[in-house]
Amino acid sequence: EAGTAPAFKPHPSDVFIVTYPKCGTTWMTQIIHQLRTGGDMDFDEITEVVPWDIMAYDCGQDLDAAQVGGYPRLFKSHESVERVAQGARYVYVMRSPADAFISFYYFLPAYMHITPGGISMEEFAEAIFGGLSHSGGIWDHMVGWWEARHEKDVLIVCYEDLKADHRREVAKVAAFLGGEAAHPSRQETAVEFSTYEFMSSHQSQFDDHFVFNHIKDQIGLHSEAEKPGVSKVRAGGGKIGSGSKELPVAVIDMLRDRWRATVEAKTGFQSYEAMRLAVRSLDK
Repeated sequence: EAGTAPAFKPHPSDVFIVTYPKCGTTWMTQIIHQLRTGGDMDFDEITEVVPWDIMAYDCGQDLDAAQVGGYPRLFKSHESVERVAQGARYVYVMRSPADAFISFYYFLPAYMHITPGGISMEEFAEAIFGGLSHSGGIWDHMVGWWEARHEKDVLIVCYEDLKADHRREVAKVAAFLGGEAAHPSRQETAVEFSTYEFMSSHQSQFDDHFVFNHIKDQIGLHSEAEKPGVSKVRAGGGKIGSGSKELPVAVIDMLRDRWRATVEAKTGFQSYEAMRLAVRSLDK
């Protein structure tokens, strides 16, 4: 883990965009940044204007400072509900564990400039995805935030719903933020500026090179590596349902067993789709 940041106490109006890794963080960050600014793209890489909570210190960013993006202040986080800085507002994006696994598996080794195939899916599932990443396992992560669903300062959005009805979900986020962010013109801009076509045409502004260039020496990469070896703007904007089609049987079994032992045991949801439907019902 990178350096130790001073204790940060957010303001009640601050908004944290929280996800388990590879569940739509960058996408939601762009949506909310556009809702708060109405069209600002005057940044080299989006983490400059929306700091990553645990990496800000290593990137020379002061979490207590005002943000050039204006109000509210925004922060990206992959923290669990217990570990995230308390006392702010939170937009949590959840995604099918199988699809998140596939995205994480293809992203992280490439980000670290590891030779393709250098780690098998089975190894990745048991180690990184199974709980060794900073964020822990996706199942406990989801359950923790689900249990906070009735808190007035927590909004849950499903990645799949964002894909299925982009405009509706942007409107839901805008209503949660309130104020200027809820203005129809802001919503239109946020929808337009968060399409796959728009973000892919501005790909270098969403490729994480800001953080990468600050921490690459700490994670053992040669200084000549100028940026991560993979884009965060995926073709088609991230696929739905690809996980179950690409995974080895052993990984499918592991994901199912962990779901049953953690999510179903604590929430009663027998599948991710059942949980997603319950999230949708919160809107009514």
